[in-house]
Amino acid sequence: MEKRGIEFSLTFLVTIILAVVIMAFGVRFLYSLASEATELDRTSTEQLDKRFAEISCESNDKVCIGIVRKIIQKGKTDAFGLKIINIYATSEFKVEVNPSKAFDRQNNEIANNINFKYNTNQMTIEKNEEKSLGIGFEVPKNAESGTYVFDIAVKRRVNGEFIRYDELQKIYVEVP
Repeated sequence: MEKRGIEFSLTFLVTIILAVVIMAFGVRFLYSLASEATELDRTSTEQLDKRFAEISCESNDKVCIGIVRKIIQKGKTDAFGLKIINIYATSEFKVEVNPSKAFDRQNNEIANNINFKYNTNQMTIEKNEEKSLGIGFEVPKNAESGTYVFDIAVKRRVNGEFIRYDELQKIYVEVP
């Protein structure tokens, strides 16, 4: 009878050890899951937008605007990112931003009075180099609600003359 008692004690002891090990792995799994969720909480939406913009620009795009549409409140500012990749020999580039059309919610044309600012200087970009720049927009407090469209043209100097480097890009600013 003593052998049965010892066997029962060993079986019980092994079961307890296995239960503790399984519980430890479960706690470790929950801890790693919680720490990943906390990391996501620390990531701001601006950082997520920036990462998405970088991913959304394909490597074969000569000119890319990662996020082309943003909602900007009246009296606020925001910026769009523009990336230029030079596939030719070292060249001079310039960017031109021009207001296009603007429409209210009923699709009636309205004045495009959104203020914008960007680097208007010519820039030299080496072959296979990429250059990023920002285009800032400020919505006046008295702006009408609607969608404001801006044309973005990147031009490259060829034989002393600036010609369009890639197709015309568009940026949409929505004012609620």
